[in-house]
Parts: sequence; structure tokens; C-alpha cells
Amino acid sequence: MYLKELDLGKEVKCDCKDCSGTGVYKGWREQRDLGVVCNKCNGRGYNILNLNEKVQLVKDEKTGIVYEVINDEIRGTVKLFNGLKQRGDVRYVMYGTGFTFCPEYLFEHGANEINLISYKEFLNGELPLPMTKYVCPRYIEAYYENKNYSNDCPTCMSTTECQYWGKTTCWDDFYGNAETIEEKREVLKRFKK
Repeated sequence: MYLKELDLGKEVKCDCKDCSGTGVYKGWREQRDLGVVCNKCNGRGYNILNLNEKVQLVKDEKTGIVYEVINDEIRGTVKLFNGLKQRGDVRYVMYGTGFTFCPEYLFEHGANEINLISYKEFLNGELPLPMTKYVCPRYIEAYYENKNYSNDCPTCMSTTECQYWGKTTCWDDFYGNAETIEEKREVLKRFKK
């Protein structure tokens, strides 16, 4: 094995391991052809790896495998991000809710084209709007590490215990002055950067 250190700068985009570089997560809760915006990479398909004197990337010249080395010890492999990879098992994309759904159920119970977008729209940079009936905005903010809650939110993110659940107060705070679908999508895109 011949390892060569890669000189890629201080910040390197690596495929998100949760969604395999697709930006869309699909687990057992996402039924049939439904996927959700990956909450580990915010739908980007990559995470940033910060390189320094303790963290480097080395490549096996023979196999092409890239290893993450921390304090001179190989900790695992990474794949360098080279654009969103496509999935063959997803037709619709939505924000996760913690509930198990299939597209047919959602369409029958209030979802529409702004909550459940086509996978093609997602690949073109569009984002769905979260289904306010099934998810708290704090749930979305918490996954994207935004802790700037502006009200008395207990951040329990529980449908059974939250005194605010189903009220528009939290969603109004989340979107701020955004009123149109496009303005609301711009609010969501701030998490994608």
C-alpha cells in the first residue's frame, strides 16, 4: 500500500455518509418512492472536513481509496464530493417528520406539490416546504443546528407534550417576514449553505 497525502486546502467537501452523497435520505420510514432531505448534510450531499496538522487525507495510489488520518492514525475512508449523486429509488422528496409515510397517504391527507416535490425538482435546487401538520419548525432547526429560538419554545419537539403544537406561532417565527412559497424556500436554503 502506497499512501500519498492529498493537498486539497483547509476545507474539503466529502460525500455525506448518511445519504451517500445524494442529499436525500431513504430509510425504513420512507416508504415506496419517497425520500427526505438529509438532515446530516441539509440536502447538499456533502459535509465539510476541516484539515489541519492533526487531520489529513491520504490516498492509496494503487486502489484510489482516500483515508482520513487523525493524529497519524487511519480512522476511516471518505469519498471526495464530486456533485450530487442520483438515486434510482426516489420519486418524491419531503422534509422528514419522524413519522412513517408513503406518498399516496400524504397526498390523501393534505400534502401537495409544495410539501412533496419531485426528485427532479430537488436535483434542480428546489426544496419542499415542511408539512406544518406533521412537523415542528424547531425539529427542523435542531437538526440543522440553529439554536436561535425566539419564543418560549421548550424544544421538546414532541407532538404530545408541546403547548405550541399545531399553532402558527412557531411557524411564523421560523419564516419571519417570508410570505410566498419562494420566500419560504429561501429561508430553508439558509440551512443548506
